[in-house]
Amino acid sequence: MDIKEAINGIENIGILTKKNANIDAIGASLALFFALRSMGKKTYFPSNNLPDEIIKFTNKKNGKQFQVTFSEEISEVYYEKKDKGLVLYLTPKDKNINDNNFSCRIISNEDFFSSNYNLLFTIGIDDFKEVEELCGADQLFNCTIINIDDNLNNQNYGEINIIKDNQPLSQTIACLLKEINEYTNKEVNSFLLYGLSFSNKKTDNEKKISTMRWLLKNGGNLSLLPGESQKNKLLEIILNNLSCTNNTYISTVLESDFEKSKTTSKDLSFVAEKLKNFLNIPSFFILWESKTSPLSVKGLFYTNKKYIVNKMNNKFRGVYKEKGGIFLTDEERVNIAKEKILSYLNYGNN
Repeated sequence: MDIKEAINGIENIGILTKKNANIDAIGASLALFFALRSMGKKTYFPSNNLPDEIIKFTNKKNGKQFQVTFSEEISEVYYEKKDKGLVLYLTPKDKNINDNNFSCRIISNEDFFSSNYNLLFTIGIDDFKEVEELCGADQLFNCTIINIDDNLNNQNYGEINIIKDNQPLSQTIACLLKEINEYTNKEVNSFLLYGLSFSNKKTDNEKKISTMRWLLKNGGNLSLLPGESQKNKLLEIILNNLSCTNNTYISTVLESDFEKSKTTSKDLSFVAEKLKNFLNIPSFFILWESKTSPLSVKGLFYTNKKYIVNKMNNKFRGVYKEKGGIFLTDEERVNIAKEKILSYLNYGNN
């Protein structure tokens, strides 16, 4: 049995993760949840003992709405805003109407929490005993389990087991959705980016960054990340422009990029910290256009390769430390500066 076969013909699906799940597992669970819902599947979280973040995000999607119904033809609709609310005016075409033609009620979206499922995805749970504690044995009777984890100590308790210790859970879910030909949307991609951004899994960075860039280009964003939205927007731009040569990443920022994200070059320290500590990129450069007169391209870099620090210090004016520095080039255009730096770093013996 493969995953596509398991999902086909099933209407009710549960998704389960640990109460103390990390953000990678939370992002993966929410992405899978909303992807399956977009496929028309009735998808639920089967336990109330869930991470606070999942409850928070689902409550945002499940807010109450006020529904007004008028059963006759309307000639005019308008509203008047008040300090605390509004007044809605409906003008009927037929003057002979009464209260029976009008109704209003508070409605809610579908319930996101239910034990009514016959297929269960477990995300990041290595011990079947924990699944039983969260769900209950009755819920698991005659239930197909798809077990997804990044821990090789997983007990392989599912009918289908996907255990990959070399990549984040969010990346595994992204690959799974592609495998079942499920075209993701902005919401799903943003949850995957949320999980990937906080994964501390030591993994193939090139594959991880490639996945993040694909998610960004297909509508995802970093709006779910904590912190200032403008700085997260600048991080999106830098990730989109990121390329890799000889395990060294390099990205460029135009003046228009700063304007678009409402940031300045001072905010690049935030981006550098995210690339280093959250995305675990071992060696990277960021080049940007400086408004100084004459115009010039400046750069900052971080690396665990000592020879790169030595080479940069010998070639470019700047302030250098043991694992990086800030420097000035003689170029006015970032693309030319990028090519010259890459050419220089690849020259000679390492």
